[in-house]
Amino acid sequence: MTIHKSLFIQNSAQGYRLLALVLVSLMLMFADNRFDYLSQVRFYASYSVTPIHYLSELPESVSQQVADIFKSRDELVDENRLLQEELLMQQYQLQKIDHLTAENQRLNELLNASAIVDDIVVRAQLVSESPDPFRKQVLINKGSSHGVYDGQSVLDADGLFGQIIAIEPYYSWVQLITDSQHSTPVQINRNGIRAVVSGTQSSLHEMVLNNMTVNADLEVGDMLVTSGLGQRFSAGYKVGVITNIVRDPGQPFARVTVAPTAQLDRSRNLLLVF
Repeated sequence: MTIHKSLFIQNSAQGYRLLALVLVSLMLMFADNRFDYLSQVRFYASYSVTPIHYLSELPESVSQQVADIFKSRDELVDENRLLQEELLMQQYQLQKIDHLTAENQRLNELLNASAIVDDIVVRAQLVSESPDPFRKQVLINKGSSHGVYDGQSVLDADGLFGQIIAIEPYYSWVQLITDSQHSTPVQINRNGIRAVVSGTQSSLHEMVLNNMTVNADLEVGDMLVTSGLGQRFSAGYKVGVITNIVRDPGQPFARVTVAPTAQLDRSRNLLLVF
């Protein structure tokens, strides 16, 4: 009986305290709403809990920043890849433009050369080279069906290129003027001295002037042109330029080296002279 009475008293006391807290709270709420007494208290209370709000939002903020960093990196990687692809395409197009520009320049030079030649000329194009390293020959896209004949002169924009040595219906083989089995009757443009220039086995860009005496009137830089002798080549085509003269008093003939004016390793567009 005593225990039950004690519990009843404790519960009643707790109820009174709760009721008193409720009444005090209502009074404070009424007073604050009516007279704004607790504004400073609220301000400092909210200020004191600001770090708690910051700490509670920190994980989400950090995760969002990390996500933004990775998203920005992926976007930059994709943008960089697209820019590299665009740059590659522009470089490819620029190469084609450079090639077309150079090709147009070569064609203009060829047209200028054909305008100087009085004979009838037909344009041909180089399509292949001889696989034999000891034969300086190229294949062109003109043959017997185009009227090509044996021994016909072949020019490029800069001079005599070679002559036809083998003919097929639609293709022909051209022996270059620097082939070791080829010789060309020439004359020196400066003084009219006649000679024969022959190819060599060693170099595509070298010929030798045959049987020139040590006291012959030769100078480095002399231009050699076809003389028209032998009735193979018409007179006046550029053949080469003297690049070196070695005169040995103990030898009857001088060693004279000639560089061809034709671009033997570059020209693709050629002229067949009829």
